[in-house]
Amino acid sequence: MKKLFSATALALMTWSGAAMAADVDVAAPVYRVRAAIPFSWTGFYIGVHGGGDWFSKNWFVPLTATNNAAGCVGCPGSAGSHTASSWLAGGQVGFNYQIAWFVGGVEAQISATKLQGSNAIPFFPAISVNSKTDTLGTFAARIGIAMDRTMFYLKGGGAFAHDKFWTSTAAVPVLSEATDTRWGWMIGVGVEWAFLDNWSVKAEYNHLEFRRNRETLLPVGVGSTAFDYDIEQTVDLIKVGVNYKFGYGSVVARY
Repeated sequence: MKKLFSATALALMTWSGAAMAADVDVAAPVYRVRAAIPFSWTGFYIGVHGGGDWFSKNWFVPLTATNNAAGCVGCPGSAGSHTASSWLAGGQVGFNYQIAWFVGGVEAQISATKLQGSNAIPFFPAISVNSKTDTLGTFAARIGIAMDRTMFYLKGGGAFAHDKFWTSTAAVPVLSEATDTRWGWMIGVGVEWAFLDNWSVKAEYNHLEFRRNRETLLPVGVGSTAFDYDIEQTVDLIKVGVNYKFGYGSVVARY
């Protein structure tokens, strides 16, 4: 009898424990969620660019002691103007910092080009004035509006141009000449699109302005004399380029 009672009690306890276990909630497995952080323009970058440019040069003959000594009969007056267009190619380096949709930064660019033009002096058509620009550079601040991987921006700052100026005749290629690195200001507008986390392409327009500056052309050819010219110039550029941004890429956060 005792054995029967013990067996019955053990069966009841086993059944009760199984029933209670069935009523206990089992915790669901915990999974880690990966959330992508939005793309950011923040970081240092370098790149290359190419495109086209054109300049306008206005020459003037001032009334100076140098020009009086040379017997200038048209001083003061205009020596005419000329334009030219060419290719350009170069590189850039810069830094961006993004806060929400606003992007601020700085950028330096340098470009090689081959702008060259000339015109005959109106009051002395036997002599032509010539201009050549072989290097252009800008140092500018940029402000932009970011729309995820697309950024529209404005830029403005300083500019320089390396120029050569000379006079010539049909028989003498160079009568007098001068070279100079001229400084001015620039403004620009552009759009940039990041097609990968660290790579982007851009298209940009720049306008460079150089105030009127006096250049003394020194004699080179036989029979020429030193002569002063006041020269002002503008340069416009259209560029497309590729940038590589260091460091930041699309990352994920773990929770």
